[in-house]
Amino acid sequence: MKLLDLRPDRALLKVDFAGYKLSLEPVPVLRTDLPVSSRPDRVRPGADQYSCLDAQLFGLQNHLVRDPWVVGSCYFLDGGWTVRRVVYDEASGRLKPVSSVFKVGRKRERREGDYNCSMRFLSERYALIGDGQGGLRLVETGDRRRGDEWKGRFVFPAVDGMEEGFVVLDGRFEVASGGERQVHAVCGSVRRTDEDGFETVLHWVKAIQEEGGSGEWKYQSVKVLRGRGFPVYCALELKSRGLVLASDKPFKFVLDSENPIVEKEVVPELKKPEAEGEREPVEMNFEWSQTLEDISVKVPKEEGFSYKVSNENMKLKVHRNEALIIDGESFFAAIDAELTSWTNEQSELQITLFKSQPGVMWPFLFPGCPEETNANRAEGEDLPPVSNLTSQLEECDFGIVGSGEETEYTLERFDATSHAVTHKTFLGGNGPLFSLPLRPEFPPAIALRHDVDACLWLQQPGDEWSLRHEGTLHAFGYVQASKQQRKFLSCSPDLSYALICEAERHIFIYKASYGAEGLRHRNGPQVSIGQQKLVSLEGSGEIIGLCAENDCAILLTESHVLVLQLRIEE
Repeated sequence: MKLLDLRPDRALLKVDFAGYKLSLEPVPVLRTDLPVSSRPDRVRPGADQYSCLDAQLFGLQNHLVRDPWVVGSCYFLDGGWTVRRVVYDEASGRLKPVSSVFKVGRKRERREGDYNCSMRFLSERYALIGDGQGGLRLVETGDRRRGDEWKGRFVFPAVDGMEEGFVVLDGRFEVASGGERQVHAVCGSVRRTDEDGFETVLHWVKAIQEEGGSGEWKYQSVKVLRGRGFPVYCALELKSRGLVLASDKPFKFVLDSENPIVEKEVVPELKKPEAEGEREPVEMNFEWSQTLEDISVKVPKEEGFSYKVSNENMKLKVHRNEALIIDGESFFAAIDAELTSWTNEQSELQITLFKSQPGVMWPFLFPGCPEETNANRAEGEDLPPVSNLTSQLEECDFGIVGSGEETEYTLERFDATSHAVTHKTFLGGNGPLFSLPLRPEFPPAIALRHDVDACLWLQQPGDEWSLRHEGTLHAFGYVQASKQQRKFLSCSPDLSYALICEAERHIFIYKASYGAEGLRHRNGPQVSIGQQKLVSLEGSGEIIGLCAENDCAILLTESHVLVLQLRIEE
């Protein structure tokens, strides 16, 4: 397994960004009332769907699905299971009449325990639709720019574990080297475990079409992953050779119909006989402490022992005689080995390590090491200041508090063939902020907090899986942390603005560029400043969907479609 070091591109950061200035200029809002027959389909959790995982799966679902291939176009399913098309015409600045493009067949009437309908676009002509009752359909959309009628092409058969319903989390359309067409879909659901708990179950299903695209589609295989956490980010990689998950609990493969999982036999380790004169393993005797940027380690010297520090192959190792007491290969996360330094004094060794991903507090240095010396900080102790804002970090900046346990998120890549985690990175107590389809045919981009900013990362093509820093929402990681009522977060594809959407009424808009001229402190250099706007919606009901475009943001409520016209003339 490779520990991934997500190091932002400094050229995409703005160290002179000084925050956002509130603008009182009104934002034009277009409102379209939806007839009762065309209102969105909405399912509430059933009596048995009361877990935190159920709340996340239902509450975080965006019912307005953006089409990455057609600007200003998005879709939702109404109560009659008809796919409705919403189009904002940039040329006229008007919303076109909401139209229907496809009728999803019902298996039965809605009942308690069903999930909401869900949809994902795979290519310019294909999409996946889940009905929330265990049905998954592949549809051919035709030319979506013209609003062609959609046609059903394939219905996935009932797979064990999926018949009770699910939500489509991601999907991809691939063309193999031999011309075979493939459709991959990842569907998520929450199930009760034998221990009277709950877990998230991910079904990765695959269908193929042979004969150069002229034959019939047929079901091929299913893979199943289970975990106690919620996949905040779930995306198939390019070529569908792996699955990328971000969660607060680990996942693992439990089934693969195409490539059976072989459980590795655990062989008990035999204790080697002690050689004559061999010393007993020595107890680790050192202290360590940390800040958001670095780690300090102090190793007191004892008489009769020799100490050696090495940094070969960028891996720190500390030996006391022949015993290894600090092993850099087992650190909680990556460090910047080039900046590692140490001093060898008469009474102790002093080692300074710099975190490759600053802003994250490590719960431990490596497994089995002594506890951090200042881990139990006194209440009310001053929090470290933000590096490029004058304000201090707030309590909400440090993830979930008061839950009784530390919440640590990880981002992992699961290989489809070996079923192992091949790449992993630690995200700390703050999980991904949001994800969005930034570019057509690419997996969704993921927004991660870096210091006060939010950096967007995109999976890259190539033999070696990797993420690339595509852009930055300046200070957005900081401002969103204080919005406790936030429901949806998003940004425009060109990253010109970001949105924080509450469940009802309030929309916060953050535009990184306030104008052509920067501001200058009285006794300091020129700084950049952004613009914040607040939109208050009255009488529209709960917001259940959001689609952000470069010039507008489209909102879906239980009875309306609203368009925020965000074009700000420079």
